[in-house]
Amino acid sequence: MKVLLGWELGAGQGHIQRLVALAQRLTLYGCVPVFALKSQNLKGMDFPYQSVAAPRLPFSGREDSYTFADILATFGFNQADLLSTHLQNWQEIIKSINPDLVITDHAPGLVLAARGRVPVVVIGSHFAVPPPVEVFPPFRFPAPPESAERQMRVSETVRQVVGLDAPLGQIFNGDRSFIFSIPELDCYRAWRQPTQNNQYVGIHVAPLPRRNGSTDGKSWTYLASDYRFRDLVFSIVGTEPEFNPLQEALIDKSIAIHHGGLTTAIACLLAGIPQLILPRYIEQQLNAIALSKLEVAQMLIAPTLENLQIAQTQVSHLSGNALRLAEQLFDWNQNFLDRIIEDCLQYGSCQSIT
Repeated sequence: MKVLLGWELGAGQGHIQRLVALAQRLTLYGCVPVFALKSQNLKGMDFPYQSVAAPRLPFSGREDSYTFADILATFGFNQADLLSTHLQNWQEIIKSINPDLVITDHAPGLVLAARGRVPVVVIGSHFAVPPPVEVFPPFRFPAPPESAERQMRVSETVRQVVGLDAPLGQIFNGDRSFIFSIPELDCYRAWRQPTQNNQYVGIHVAPLPRRNGSTDGKSWTYLASDYRFRDLVFSIVGTEPEFNPLQEALIDKSIAIHHGGLTTAIACLLAGIPQLILPRYIEQQLNAIALSKLEVAQMLIAPTLENLQIAQTQVSHLSGNALRLAEQLFDWNQNFLDRIIEDCLQYGSCQSIT
């Protein structure tokens, strides 16, 4: 069975890492993974797979998004000519690879292009897998009237180009969807109805070792090389960046300092490690806000020498909360990849659900 794994939106390594984790399992069953990726920037992972470049999306230049539809509009899903061309480019890739199954991580264009042609399994963070509703709820407030107009335009355009009559969110969930997250951090939790076609699966790097309760361990810091406050942070925390797998990097750590990527945030949460989050993007800010409400993290948007020192002290006082919450979330500290693989093998051997 040949499987096309695609990614086209978003930044960071999480999208690739999830797809690679699934590809590794699929090969054990004789499947042949082929990747179509937005970026070939792979860090710290084996990648012996055939790969092609994903079609590039047009970028409108507008940065502020308030809903999932805003994100789609930013990349041309509100203009029929741009969306049609993009889907045709994806369909050329599908035709040349001829997969039995498509797996996507934040690749809404591939979901639309493959629909009705090849079974589609959608995976990704809760931010990238929208709730199966027609009107997407806002994740940033207050949303201006133009956001509602963009929502309407995206809905009209998708229906015009693809010709499907179903709630927009349901369409972008493919034939089956898996949310790599936990309900406690999901900004869309209230709009989801857990069903067999849409479920949480924790994170792909679980299980994580639990912190032993000590507060005198080292800090663990993971920041982007182009982050403008990077040198300031390292001058205060006094640690070198680590790029080891999370299962290794988090051992004996008492504080984690990072941007708030979902996999990293949940890994620290399950390990019982308090977090200082320095977000760069809206998705990371939402994760930081959710963790702050759980009283296991502090967030700084624009760190200074003074507020970094204060935040570092405050985070250390969250140690007990972090350990207690890790115990409460124990059931999520396991690996659910085999459950996903089972469904992928089933969908890859049958006709698409249209």
